[in-house]
Amino acid sequence: MVWQKVQVAPYYPDQMDLFLDPEQTRGATRALFEQLRDGILSGRFAAGDRITPTRELAAQLGISRQTVTTVYGRLAAEGFIEGRAGGGSYVAEMGGDRKRPNQPAVLSARPPFSNEYERPAEHAVPVTYDLRPATPDPKLFPLADWRRSVVASLQTPMGGYGDPAGVLELRRALTRWVARSRSIATTPEQMFVTAGAQQAIDLIVRLLVRPGDTVAIEEPGYVAARLLCESVGAKVAPVPVDADGIVVDAIPSRARVIYTTPSHQSPTGATLSLPRRRALLAFAERHGIAVIEDDYDSEYRHDDRPLEPLHTLDRSGRVVYVGTFSKTLSPALRLGFAVMPASLVPAAMQARELMDWQAPTINQQAMVRFIGDGHLERHLRRSRKVYRERHGLVVDFVRRQAERGTLHEIATNHAGLHVVAHLPPGGDEADVRERARRRGVAIGNYRAAWANPDPPPGINIGFGTIDTGLLPQALTILEGVLDGSG
Repeated sequence: MVWQKVQVAPYYPDQMDLFLDPEQTRGATRALFEQLRDGILSGRFAAGDRITPTRELAAQLGISRQTVTTVYGRLAAEGFIEGRAGGGSYVAEMGGDRKRPNQPAVLSARPPFSNEYERPAEHAVPVTYDLRPATPDPKLFPLADWRRSVVASLQTPMGGYGDPAGVLELRRALTRWVARSRSIATTPEQMFVTAGAQQAIDLIVRLLVRPGDTVAIEEPGYVAARLLCESVGAKVAPVPVDADGIVVDAIPSRARVIYTTPSHQSPTGATLSLPRRRALLAFAERHGIAVIEDDYDSEYRHDDRPLEPLHTLDRSGRVVYVGTFSKTLSPALRLGFAVMPASLVPAAMQARELMDWQAPTINQQAMVRFIGDGHLERHLRRSRKVYRERHGLVVDFVRRQAERGTLHEIATNHAGLHVVAHLPPGGDEADVRERARRRGVAIGNYRAAWANPDPPPGINIGFGTIDTGLLPQALTILEGVLDGSG
């Protein structure tokens, strides 16, 4: 059967395809009515959308205008469309009981994905003070500089599919950037541009992990990395973290990959000590284990000098370094990168082609200019001053609460956009979060970072989003929640 496909335009904001069999001499009226009615009931046409005039639709479909007029008349009689003064027919307001339900859901995802999963719903209580972690202040984003970089990048033709590893000029710029800022020696051929750090981790896991392999991940740790490994069938081995970072002696020797955040442990804030770094690399070399070094926010060091990255200390080519612009600029840019060992480059190129081919080219080209014109350096200098002040306020707050016994420090925190502390034994983290939210303060979910179903209670205080002037007020409210007076 041959079908004629016609787009109804330009009167529909979202064009709708209508399908009529050109060989069918009878039944066109019914088929057209049902398609238009179903389009309205399913919500493809919103109330108030204008319907294509009868003469135009008849010409597009190759049927008589009388057929279209008959269909419109029936739609109007049944309350699906209505005429308006000045001419034209429009979709009428549909009551909820007249909406057509979606197709039945009969497919089920494989574990660990679940058809029951829902993103955590935000509480209805408005948030006046946002102390949730992981997001930089959008007000600090250098919009004017970024706009100029984007406009400049659009002066050249957009081209077609590019290099799966990323725009070569950006890979060169990133190679120079990590060499200056993190003492990482690499080449543009080993640099892979990704849609954020999460995609970089996904790419590495695809390359190295098979179903049944063991992946060692910090406990507590970055929950998305743990869930990602589980999604490919890996066995996740939680490894405890203390004030010096991941406990190397607790890593199972059978692990295929170790995932770690050594510069600013996520979420405790601990810095992996230099002896631990050397021990971790020696352990990985001895047992043939790959190491994913997620350096997600080390650009924001507030009160000490950073230690050498694992990648710099590595002498056996086992470390894959991951970075991102989500914390330094904005997660909305979806730009991250991975420094691959040379032995993984061909396979990484192949896997990158299969995933989504490349990160958005326009953002990559804009980032080339943004870095080359010095905007990134200037932005970091400005934002470091702001975040250093906020960091100091939160650290002082935690120390005061520790003296009062309402909080316990986990580790000395030198970096990043959040600070974590434990509640006293028996504390109820969910209750603290809920009481704080009722007072207009939203804090992070520390419990979610644990694979252990019964973790020690704690709180995660972010300071990336909130204005510096409002932060003392938010901390005062949180103090009242912790000591029971608020």
